[in-house]
Amino acid sequence: MDSRWNVADSPHWRDGSSLAKVQLCWLVALIPALAASVIRFGTPAIRVILLALGTSIILDALANRILPGRDHTDNWSSATLGLLLASMLPLNAPWWLVVVGCFLTIVVGKKLFGGWGGYPVHPAALSLAMLQVSWPSRMDYTASLLNSTWKASIVEPMRLVKGIGAGAEAYIDRTDLLLGTQAAGIFSGMVIWLLLGGLLLLILRQISWRIPLAFLVGVLACSWILELLAPGRGASPLFQILAGGTVLAAFFLMPEHTTSPVNRRPMLIYGLMGGILLVLIRTFSSHVDGVIFTVLLMNLFSPLLDRLTPKIRGLEVSRNA
Repeated sequence: MDSRWNVADSPHWRDGSSLAKVQLCWLVALIPALAASVIRFGTPAIRVILLALGTSIILDALANRILPGRDHTDNWSSATLGLLLASMLPLNAPWWLVVVGCFLTIVVGKKLFGGWGGYPVHPAALSLAMLQVSWPSRMDYTASLLNSTWKASIVEPMRLVKGIGAGAEAYIDRTDLLLGTQAAGIFSGMVIWLLLGGLLLLILRQISWRIPLAFLVGVLACSWILELLAPGRGASPLFQILAGGTVLAAFFLMPEHTTSPVNRRPMLIYGLMGGILLVLIRTFSSHVDGVIFTVLLMNLFSPLLDRLTPKIRGLEVSRNA
């Protein structure tokens, strides 16, 4: 009998979970916002969501036939990425825009980097950034709601603030923002429902509380400081939280396992810097929201933050040894 120990690669602590179970938890967490969007928008939302889901899964399966690897279609990661992409697309997105977005997400953003666990930036965020740069008129959330019968404003909240200053907040009800009655992606602006999904991920311990909390603190602190230094220049702290995709970024984009830090202190720095960067982009750049570019920039910075590793105890050399 061979008495040698068989030591596998890290991690050595197994809890019985799998990538498929992790991705299913994320899908379940997105259901409240998805359901609220379907109830609010009806058939147009269903069209984009189902097309994004189906196309993402099919592209993932086709890519696995051409470039076989460990990133199998049945791990559900393509479904999660497709759903996140759909959440940020406009309601009137044409079919070809959805298909191109899925190709950029699954093939370019994920598969070309080796699949789940290998890509440097969030694939859905990368895809949306490329769509916004390539077809800005097609990615206009305000234009997608021109036929809306809402009594509330159908102009993107941050666009209104950038146009007429902080006084624009008087035209937008905070309750409308909280319930998702705002010009945004299909369900990227469903704030209260995304919060419920984010809390579910925290309860199931699928994400750490450090990144969402630090991100939201960064948004609140930076917007509060700017409000003191330059009154009327940017939106108020609460408005920054409720408007656009802030909550989506805090719970579903920034904490993505592959692209976020793994150590505790880097997680806090990563989230805090992301929140500050989001407010600065919204206030001083030409971009209306800035969530996507915040996520991409912080993803690229994540490997540097992970160099702040915990100090190993027990290896200290005594001076008198």
